[in-house]
Amino acid sequence: MTHPQFQEPEEDSARMSFISHLGELRRRLMYVVAVLLAAALGCFSFAPELFEILRRPLENIPDASMIVLTPLEMFVTYLKLAVVAGIFVTTPWILVQLWLFIAPGLYQNERRWLAPFVILGSLFFCLGGAFAFYVVLPLGFEYLVKMVPDSVDANYSVGAYFALVIRLLLAFGLVFELPLVMWILAAAGITSPDFFSTKRKYWIVVAVVLAAFFTPPDPFTQLLMAVPLVLFFELGILGAKLFYRKRQEKEA
Repeated sequence: MTHPQFQEPEEDSARMSFISHLGELRRRLMYVVAVLLAAALGCFSFAPELFEILRRPLENIPDASMIVLTPLEMFVTYLKLAVVAGIFVTTPWILVQLWLFIAPGLYQNERRWLAPFVILGSLFFCLGGAFAFYVVLPLGFEYLVKMVPDSVDANYSVGAYFALVIRLLLAFGLVFELPLVMWILAAAGITSPDFFSTKRKYWIVVAVVLAAFFTPPDPFTQLLMAVPLVLFFELGILGAKLFYRKRQEKEA
């Protein structure tokens, strides 16, 4: 039997490795936050223009108007819009930092996927935001406003409205990243396509739960999010099979 004292160096090495990973993660997060803050400050001057753009889904709704309930509501809204704009602008930088954090665990030839990962990740994230703005928001608000009786005035709080808009933009941006994440996991050999296939029925439940959490409490808007989640999961499985097969061929 191995004496316990011979196991201590391994435990110390594992502990040091874990601490070094935490240090690397903190360093990457600091880089992300620093650039994001700079981008948000730059986008703050365009906050009024962003406000006018993102309020367009309400323009086609008759008798809909916006109100502020507190003196700081407009300032806080502008600040949130600047941060969200900064997130979309710095998406490539955020993905680069994510890649640099996970790259040490990849093979040498797999580290060359940096450019496709950043380009596709940025594209998918922006497409998700565009889908939320051009499809989900107009249809969702039209459905919700129809539930308002004629005896009730449709006056919407600026803070509440933009909180919902921001949540949907970010949520759909992340949803559209799902296939890319699945492709990377399969290409790196972390998981196999068969693993994803066996979890299909569970993912349907997860998709419904996520849609209920990120969208307003109405079935129509939740459906607009749950359906893409399921479709992207299937797309992720197809891509994962292709990348996983290529990896096996290279290893063989």
